[in-house]
Amino acid sequence: MNAVIYYSDTGQCRRIAEYLAGKSGYALTDIHEAQSGYGTVILVFPVHCQNIPAAVKTFLSKLKAGTLAAVAVYGKMSFGNVLYEIQRRYRHSIAAAAYVPSKHAYLAENGFEDFEKLDCITEKLKNPVAVKIPRSRKNIFANFLPSFRSRIGVKLYADAACDKCGACSKVCKRGAIENGIPNKKCIRCLKCVEACPRNALHFSTRLAMRMYLNKRKKEDLIIYI
Repeated sequence: MNAVIYYSDTGQCRRIAEYLAGKSGYALTDIHEAQSGYGTVILVFPVHCQNIPAAVKTFLSKLKAGTLAAVAVYGKMSFGNVLYEIQRRYRHSIAAAAYVPSKHAYLAENGFEDFEKLDCITEKLKNPVAVKIPRSRKNIFANFLPSFRSRIGVKLYADAACDKCGACSKVCKRGAIENGIPNKKCIRCLKCVEACPRNALHFSTRLAMRMYLNKRKKEDLIIYI
């Protein structure tokens, strides 16, 4: 069985995964529902603070697949070194990989729309040959308490419309929020904000985060085939 497996908090990665599933004919599967054994896998996931998300690490550590394509979606700031790290750490045979610029979770901007530029990935998988992914630049502080940095940079809060329905708790796979109140497990992915049926959850960026987000954006689409 072949599959496009995605990890998506705000919907950006899911949209890309849906396109690739349509082009490849592979089954579309949420990473939390994925199995461990596949023929070919296209993995679509977001870059979190220049790092591989924990759910993706867990999946890759258990994955048994003949061929892997890895698509890392970043918020136009920095993608770190995640594809190289996946190739080195998990030893999967990677036939194609990409860094895809898209909407940053904390900014009101357009997401990635040039889906046809990813067609070369599905074409490469018809005749998969391992590709070598070069090391890229990663901030030396990227591994230093990334979840804590997100929490101090972004305030997450509920307004008076919150009726404690529990919808936010249900969509959070980390157990990081309950009845609109986040805890220390929260990485500020904003999946709960997207899922709130009453639009009662909000976020605001603090000064350090605003300064970071004001930096010049990257628009680089980098594909390794």
